Amino acid sequence: MKQSRWLVTGAQGFLGSNAGTFLSEKGVTTVGLARSGRSPYFTSMEFADLTSPGEARRCIRSTSPEVILHCAALSSHQECEANPVLAQQVNVDATREVAEAAQECGARLIYLSTDAVFSGKSGNYSETDATHPFSVYGQTKLDGEQNAREINNALVIRTNFFGWSPSHQRSILEFFYHNLKDKHSVPGFTNVTTTSLYVQTLLEYIWRLSAANQTGVFHVASEDALTKYVFGQLTAQVFELDGALIAESTSQEARNISLATGKLTQALGHTPESQLSGLLRAKQDLMNNQTP
Repeated sequence: MKQSRWLVTGAQGFLGSNAGTFLSEKGVTTVGLARSGRSPYFTSMEFADLTSPGEARRCIRSTSPEVILHCAALSSHQECEANPVLAQQVNVDATREVAEAAQECGARLIYLSTDAVFSGKSGNYSETDATHPFSVYGQTKLDGEQNAREINNALVIRTNFFGWSPSHQRSILEFFYHNLKDKHSVPGFTNVTTTSLYVQTLLEYIWRLSAANQTGVFHVASEDALTKYVFGQLTAQVFELDGALIAESTSQEARNISLATGKLTQALGHTPESQLSGLLRAKQDLMNNQTP
């Protein structure tokens, strides 16, 4: 399938804006879909409220994309817990409509999911391991997965990522970088472990999986599992900041939601990038002003 015209939902968000910068370098026509606002990262913009039935289908029909990267989500655990009805509308119902519209127009659907579909009690989860979400967010994203796969045979990307966002406050990298740069003391959890991947690397892997016509669930994550405390120390090291400002702390609930990447390694032909390598890329992109 061709990849010359992509529609990116959630175009104003963290992943969506990064997708715009990534895809523009690939020379594809990019259509950003958002509730409002303009973006310099896309060829054109469409506007819709995905909680309003029919809006997603209208935009997809009018733009006729070859690939839909469905990034739009209510992604805050706290917001989803406080408003489960909205989480259902955005993460589940809107995904169903996007999947149906993609199927109707013959577009490939790529659905962004999360490591939060697992309980976090063991870690190193493979694509075939039993899911057990620990939050409303995780459950609604898992339900969205089901819609995407059953309706469209979508490519489902379970991931955890870091990088630079338009708001400068959307990722763990930005949390540590800005606080340490301003010489603020911060906690670093020693009992929360993830396999977070640099966002531009994530998009490169998604591009390659899509070009290979892959479908089904893929864990797209880093090769190494790190605690948030260790990630903070690596951030301090890479950006030459004071790691002593990071206090070893524990979260109320210990979780290891690291993802196994054997299936991804086989598809790519090599092991995925490490978190340290991702931080080095993030530093280079910041120095080159190649951030949203």
